Amino acid sequence: MRSVSLSVGLLLIGFGALAQQTPPWLTDEQARDVVAAAIRPVYPEPCYSTYRNEVLESAIVNLRSNPLADNRLKESVYFYRVASDNCEYVALKDGKPVRMTLVTMDCCEYGIVAVDRATSKSYWFTGDKKPEVFKQFAHDAEIRPDLPNPNSFIALYRELVWNGSDRYEIRTLEQLRNVVQENLQSAYSPYEKDNVWQKKFDHWWQRFLSRKQGLKFETTHEQVSDGTIVRGYGFRGFELTTPRSDPPPKGKPKLFIWALLLKPDGTVDQFPSKVAYSAR
Repeated sequence: MRSVSLSVGLLLIGFGALAQQTPPWLTDEQARDVVAAAIRPVYPEPCYSTYRNEVLESAIVNLRSNPLADNRLKESVYFYRVASDNCEYVALKDGKPVRMTLVTMDCCEYGIVAVDRATSKSYWFTGDKKPEVFKQFAHDAEIRPDLPNPNSFIALYRELVWNGSDRYEIRTLEQLRNVVQENLQSAYSPYEKDNVWQKKFDHWWQRFLSRKQGLKFETTHEQVSDGTIVRGYGFRGFELTTPRSDPPPKGKPKLFIWALLLKPDGTVDQFPSKVAYSAR
């Protein structure tokens, strides 16, 4: 009788240990299903093209207050860029599963979705909700600013919240030249059909060089009573459409100075940008 009681006790302890085990993280395939579930209520499609961003995934590990979990790096967050491109899915026809292919050309970009594989929670960075989504994501993922010079934290914020052609911080003259050339080429010679863009670019670039007056591309940090103001340079080119419309393109290419206020609680406020140089 004592042996039976002991066996039952050990069995109950075993069940208790199993119940306390941490659930396994979602696989890549399961995480993509979570992404689709987040997008589908707003943009119903049978499937979506999802592209992993492993650079972002690596970046947040160093910003976490505790980068370790169960004796391994806490790489539980996957980032996906979601688009309406080409994807495959299974549909039922006459009661039988059939492999289907969805093909779309130059349609839609749905933004970035982060999935925490440990909690199965998704964070869709879209529209005007991006700043609030970032705040919630940073809280849940236990991301902390890398003070006193929070370059990595601000870079993550700009990538997820701005996520546009001007999200790249301009740090060198060569980098600026490349992004200006790319934008003007897309605007004036879409799909590389001619070389009209070359004269447009040469004119813009030579005028800029004659007026830049020792401009230094550097990120600055200013400690204020409300937190840390981070300033840097960005480029915003012509507004381009897909498929590309005929010239003249809209807008005016500009080099600008952006400024973000990082508060002690991790909240980020954006100040109006200042134009450093602008011309067509």
